Amino acid sequence: MKVFKWSELTWEEIREYLTEGAVALLPVGSVEQHGPHLPVGTDFIVAEAVAELAAKEVIEGGVKALLLPTITYGLSSMWVAYPGTVTLRTETFLNLIKDVLKSVIKAGGEKVVVVNGHAGNSDALRVACRDAVEEVGRGEVAVLSVWELCGELINEVFQTKFFHACEVETSLMLALKRRLKHPLRPGGEIFRKYGDRWHSLDLTVRPKAYVYRPESKGMHGPGSFGRPDLASAEKGFRLLECVVTSLADFIKEFVEGKA
Repeated sequence: MKVFKWSELTWEEIREYLTEGAVALLPVGSVEQHGPHLPVGTDFIVAEAVAELAAKEVIEGGVKALLLPTITYGLSSMWVAYPGTVTLRTETFLNLIKDVLKSVIKAGGEKVVVVNGHAGNSDALRVACRDAVEEVGRGEVAVLSVWELCGELINEVFQTKFFHACEVETSLMLALKRRLKHPLRPGGEIFRKYGDRWHSLDLTVRPKAYVYRPESKGMHGPGSFGRPDLASAEKGFRLLECVVTSLADFIKEFVEGKA
């Protein structure tokens, strides 16, 4: 099933699809270090792949969908000590997301789903999405994080919790047939020492308290964490299927006004 990519259509085709009620999907990621074995584009690679696969699934179900060009840069100040990380300022990122969303809404896109692949973008994305619809005065924008869609499956399938360049993230990249840059080996220890009550690394546990400390001044081991050496494509395929199905289910309900 062909996914209609915004960048490959003419303005007349876009107008036609939006007039027919097509939902627009906007993948957002980051360019940041992901340890010695994953590329710095991991987050936007994941967001784009998941968004495109979910678009195919909803199109097969009769929902019209358009895939916007991926926003590759995000908020990655916590990793700037590692060469290769490229980060935007918060105000730049906020304005970028808002401007894109406002343009889509003004063009006739009444429903937009932002698919986020980088946890560090989450706070700003929620603000930008809310402000965009308020400033235009119409439209609906939803934002979802890839990594929060299947917490239960992560607990079932993986031996370690999700963090960064870990078993979970590495497995998903293997499922996407991304070649690793370095043989897998254990990562560093989790350097944010959260208690299980306030911020468990179990994605199904609440409440989540977010504590911020300066992290950009130095490196934290190899840049990968937990046990990426336990990753496998088989685990990644199970997670990918769950994430894509969950996102597609949300898109369908969102379009139908049930979400």
